[in-house]
Amino acid sequence: MTTEPRPAIPWAPMAATAVLWGSAFPAIRIALPDYTPTSIAVLRIAVALVLLVPCLVLGRVGRLRRGDVARMAAFGLTGMTAYQLLLYTGEQSVEGGTAALLITASPVFATLLGIAFLKERPGVRGVAGLAIALCGAVLVAVTTGGGSGSLTGAAMIILAAAAQATSFILQKPLLNRYSGVECTFYGSLFGLVPMLPLAPSALAQATTAQGHRTAAVIWLGLACTALAFWTWSRTLRTASAATSSLVLYGVPVAALALDAALLHSLPAPTALLGGLLVLAGITVAATRRTTPRIVAQSQKSSAPPAARPSDRITEPTSRT
Repeated sequence: MTTEPRPAIPWAPMAATAVLWGSAFPAIRIALPDYTPTSIAVLRIAVALVLLVPCLVLGRVGRLRRGDVARMAAFGLTGMTAYQLLLYTGEQSVEGGTAALLITASPVFATLLGIAFLKERPGVRGVAGLAIALCGAVLVAVTTGGGSGSLTGAAMIILAAAAQATSFILQKPLLNRYSGVECTFYGSLFGLVPMLPLAPSALAQATTAQGHRTAAVIWLGLACTALAFWTWSRTLRTASAATSSLVLYGVPVAALALDAALLHSLPAPTALLGGLLVLAGITVAATRRTTPRIVAQSQKSSAPPAARPSDRITEPTSRT
């Protein structure tokens, strides 16, 4: 009996992606005193686009089909424009680590949208995991800070998670026709267009901002967008979707560690508990019961010849 070797897990690009995406949360907090949320969004997307221009020149970014313009534009507006503006506004009153815990609710919204628009069936485990994760997100939100500003910021970040989930649903069919680099380029392009009137204000703030705050904005575009999407695409090419999703679990861990190291801040214990509930719920929803293929093959081979045609007719087709 021969077994197919399992593909090696790309630990290096997975870890790099988690750290890069996690570093965005403290970087935003560093940049906010000298930049408004809209200016950070404009400059981050602009930096990412400048870095992706060589890919366009070298032919790694193909032409966008006319039938995909509307969907790609919606992906850019939700995943780039709305997500960033809501996240940056929320982080004006919410610590980076707490914001990262709230953003982990994004798969919850993705599941709900998948049920509504993609006709996906999460099953009993999916529903149970969804309920656990929602309880965790609510716990993080209601225990964030002590004032109305913090609660408003938490609400903004939850809306950012919903916007991110919407962009995932919109992007899913596009990935069948475009690479990750192409989606990032066109998504950033469409995301930047509605914010172009804000560009002069962003440039004016860049001329008066302190150097380390401008460096944080450049880091957001260079590392957290362009480089992180490259490491993410490497992960998707060499690992299954279930394995790749582990990156999402590592982002809040990296954000909490970096937030504590750079800004000396940690969420409240109840917020950490809520974050653990969110991760536990996502884990429950992502775990599926599977039938071992070796057992199924051995049962099939031991069946008498006369029974095999009927086996082929009644045997369900497994798709992953």
